[in-house]
Amino acid sequence: MNRAMSHLKSLWAHAHPDSKRLQFIYLIGLGLIPFTILYAPFREWLGFGWWFLMWIYVIQYFAIKFDTVVYHRLFAHNLYTVKPWFERVLVLISPLLLQSYPAGYSWLHLRHHKYADQEGDPHPPVSKNRRRWNNLLFPFLTEPGPVEYKLVLPLMKRPLQTWIMKYYWPVTILYIVLIGLISYKFLFIWLMGTQLATFGGARFNTYAHQNDKMAMDDMHIKNPQVHSAVNLKNSWTVLLGGSGEKYHYMHHTYPRRWNLHPESDQGKLDQNAWIIDKLVRIGIAEVKTPI
Repeated sequence: MNRAMSHLKSLWAHAHPDSKRLQFIYLIGLGLIPFTILYAPFREWLGFGWWFLMWIYVIQYFAIKFDTVVYHRLFAHNLYTVKPWFERVLVLISPLLLQSYPAGYSWLHLRHHKYADQEGDPHPPVSKNRRRWNNLLFPFLTEPGPVEYKLVLPLMKRPLQTWIMKYYWPVTILYIVLIGLISYKFLFIWLMGTQLATFGGARFNTYAHQNDKMAMDDMHIKNPQVHSAVNLKNSWTVLLGGSGEKYHYMHHTYPRRWNLHPESDQGKLDQNAWIIDKLVRIGIAEVKTPI
């Protein structure tokens, strides 16, 4: 415990200011959920009830979907493309997720793929200095490693990416003000729901890596890679995760596949690929790989 706490302090001291801000928002949003449930005066002021919990879950669900389909499969892995006007809309609303600008997310995630479960992984499930609770409570305090900005250079050439990186916080504050003006109750619901979604992502990063596996990526990485990702179908980690990348083993083994269903060769789609398929059918998106 002492080593983990000392390591955590070191991560905070060297963290990027954006990471510190996001971490602060995360702890507030996540902590508000039990505080609201347990502290009667605050609960009564908000008019907290079952409807409140339902809306937190709804916001959390859609945040996970946006994170998975847009941040993960579109921006980080470029598994499909969308019309330029639609991509601009996605970039402009991305601060509503409260998970950093797309380039920041993509940079960390691609580093995770390149150094999965070894030195250089920004959020290993566990190490000599890092415990699982580090990932769950402090997901934005990631491990140092190779900078490798070249991983996101292709993304930075796409519509509005440099703009949103520069103006992420002014746009975020604008959304906070607008939502607060519409309804202070919904402001709390949005904050709790988005951070519950972040917690769901932290659970995937922590518990979706369990057993040593050898991955041969037949579409992207030409050399075998060791990773410990496992599929999480019917796992408790999927319960509040909005069915994110629960086929995590499939994703780490074949990171260039837009459809991760184990029976994709039979035409079956995972839930997130289903959304992409619908975007393709209405003419907004185009997939870049055959599966």
